[in-house]
Amino acid sequence: MKNLKKIAKPMVALLVVSSMLAGCAAPGGPGATGTTTAGTEAASGECNTAMLAGIGAVVGGLLGGGTNTVRGAALGASLGALACVALNYQSQQVKTAQQVQADYKVANKGKLPEQSTLVKYETAFTPSSVRPGQKAQTNSYIEVAAGTRDPNPLVEEELSLYKPNGDLIKTVRKVVSSNNGSGAYKGGFSIPMPEGVPQGIYPVRTALYLNSKRVGGQDVKLQIVQRQAPASELQLALAY
Repeated sequence: MKNLKKIAKPMVALLVVSSMLAGCAAPGGPGATGTTTAGTEAASGECNTAMLAGIGAVVGGLLGGGTNTVRGAALGASLGALACVALNYQSQQVKTAQQVQADYKVANKGKLPEQSTLVKYETAFTPSSVRPGQKAQTNSYIEVAAGTRDPNPLVEEELSLYKPNGDLIKTVRKVVSSNNGSGAYKGGFSIPMPEGVPQGIYPVRTALYLNSKRVGGQDVKLQIVQRQAPASELQLALAY
């Protein structure tokens, strides 16, 4: 009977977590993912705060004990919570369109491109490792020279987050500037990491779109580190 109780409580907790995550993943639900053009992904604050806090609390309790099966399921649930978080995006212009055009002319014998052209795109995580409960932040530098026939290009940055095993968690695309995408910008995505997210290397793929056409991209890695995580927990995390 005692063994049944030990199994029943964790399983009920996991069912609660699964139900919460199902609410996030439902079409049109608070955690619906996809491509958006606003500065902040369309997602409910309830999903980002209270719901994730609840998931983190339940998962944290399950990781503290129980069988490998239960703990492995808890780690899987915490990874599922990542699909629920909203990825905020911010950008700041650091060079005007005229300044970038002037630099482009110097480098190209006084000529400007007919169509808007990507001059430079770089991105990286700062810092490159975070703990569960913290926010990961990308920092990008984007420079676009406006074309003579395309003075107001649409510039978008996209981020795809993957599990340590390579499975896609979510993809989000944001508009770099709602006014005029030409010029130079510093931008980046903010990724809240829920409590209980397992340690490991999370591949991230970024891409830059110019007038809806992919013109650049980078592959970067985010490391999630735990405080004195048991070896058995690391093995379970890698399995998920």
